[in-house]
Amino acid sequence: MKKRALTLFLALVMVLSMAACGGTTESAPPESTAPESSAPESEAPAEPAEVVATPILDVVTETVTVDPANPLGSELAGGLYTVDLDGGRVLYHYVPETIGYRQPAVAIGVPSDSAADQFIADTGWQTVAEERGISLILMVAGEGGYAADESAYADAVYGYMDGRDYLQMQDAAYYMVGYGDAADMVMNYAVTHPHIFAGFAAFGVDEFDTAALDAAASTESPAAGVMLSQVAVPMWLGAESETASVTELVDYWKSANECSSGPYAGAYADEIYVYPEHMSNTNEITYSHCSKVLVTIGLDDVETPEFTDTLYDDFLMRTRRQDSGDINALRPFATNEEKGMDYVTLEVDGVTREFWVYVPTDVANGRYENVPVVFAFHGGGGSGEEFAARSGWDKVAEERNFIAVFPTGYRSNDGFKASTTWGAADMPFFEAMRTYMLETYPVDVTRIYVSGQSMGCVMSCTIALQRPELIAACAATSARVMPSETENVDTSLIMPFMWSVGEKDQYFVEGGKDYGMIPACIAEWRSRYGITADESNTYTYQNGDFHGYDFKNVDGVTLIREQLVTDKIHAMLPDEVYTLYDFLSAYSRGEDGTSYYMGMPISAECN
Repeated sequence: MKKRALTLFLALVMVLSMAACGGTTESAPPESTAPESSAPESEAPAEPAEVVATPILDVVTETVTVDPANPLGSELAGGLYTVDLDGGRVLYHYVPETIGYRQPAVAIGVPSDSAADQFIADTGWQTVAEERGISLILMVAGEGGYAADESAYADAVYGYMDGRDYLQMQDAAYYMVGYGDAADMVMNYAVTHPHIFAGFAAFGVDEFDTAALDAAASTESPAAGVMLSQVAVPMWLGAESETASVTELVDYWKSANECSSGPYAGAYADEIYVYPEHMSNTNEITYSHCSKVLVTIGLDDVETPEFTDTLYDDFLMRTRRQDSGDINALRPFATNEEKGMDYVTLEVDGVTREFWVYVPTDVANGRYENVPVVFAFHGGGGSGEEFAARSGWDKVAEERNFIAVFPTGYRSNDGFKASTTWGAADMPFFEAMRTYMLETYPVDVTRIYVSGQSMGCVMSCTIALQRPELIAACAATSARVMPSETENVDTSLIMPFMWSVGEKDQYFVEGGKDYGMIPACIAEWRSRYGITADESNTYTYQNGDFHGYDFKNVDGVTLIREQLVTDKIHAMLPDEVYTLYDFLSAYSRGEDGTSYYMGMPISAECN
């Protein structure tokens, strides 16, 4: 659905003319309960003063922009915006002054008897947004309240969140919450679209029409053979009493999330259902078992700041959707600060650049010294923060005892859209980070590696082609980089190179923009070493969903690896990171530029 430009939020500035209209509006204060006047009966009462309902939140008319000369130092205009949708409906977008780049977003269904600005102030959502630097998308009732079927409106809200026309939000962290008469709208959207949000909450579903559940059981999800009723998503539902509808909803979501039958209890949830811990497999690509079902009976506390803190911090934000397949898989989440990552900024060519550093526990404790480092570059429009949070590199770093670095690409001045990019112009930034890491952390200068996803793959390959002396190996995913199309290529040194791609990647499958170019790309890398052998119908290695071809020198050392991943679309999978690091970790580079495999000098001579 097409979005129109953001306009001034006039809906909250209302003049109440009690005498003329004989009534109030949603934002009107309650009627006064002051004691009766003791003035003599002959004294005429004063005319009531005109009452103006002042907006709780700032009104903003400008869009959010950044200074290209200092993107991290830009002052962002926070406040409440209104967005006109086709069909005469609106939504409101609350942008705190603390808003970060590519942060989570919560769509909130505001009860029809509440003003949007007052509601998020009273419930504590405004404070949550300000303290966490996230977006709030406020859904409001149409004239006459919420309709029986609000699917078109909910679709338009999702389209706005995912459109990236204004302030880019993190699509792995979309959440939707509904209160009062907005709860049914949210619950219905959860039933019909469980795969596009990372968590739902609906408080007021006492009489939800459970016919939607039957329809979901017979409706196929985006994954062939998987019904909507089989798609896991965290759900917190609340009602005044345990009605038949509530019981059916609880059973439905327990089944979808494969939860146990024996519930726990919490401070705000009477019942908490989770996947049986003893059956969980934390190395599964899907990570589907982090979903859960929470049930609250009695709604006295759900619109309080204390409840909202728990709802967001302990429930919603703890799950992300990993862009991984026909149904984006769920993954558990902790903030980079909670993981103990270091946040670093450097001035490079007069611009403040940022990156996150993950140091494994045993390295931080001094058990290991002189360890490898992997620079992991995010995809276009992403950030080091979100890539660190969901790529899985930190988990592998903890297990394999290497340091992982997550830089953020350059942000241009186009309204904070999906504009973080990587390219040869970022080489000084990489050099500055490399120097900083060698001076600050116990890094082995002979084992410096680069990896990346999509446009981050472009950055990794650019470093490998132009500055091979700075790294020992490159292993990246989901983008093609043709050496013949790259300037200033240095072929004087051996550069072990691995490239991984999903067999369902929309860019590389038949019809995609890069379809047919991958063999040519790999052929150019092979020609660097005179390797004439091409792919055959038989993979040279197979490891579960990972399979591909190794192109080797005369000593049997792999110089180039081409890997394909079954069922993967574009984004990097958590388990894929293991295959990338297992390739990288075998190589090192001496001070004279010599490349080594497991401590043995590598020959460029090939069959």
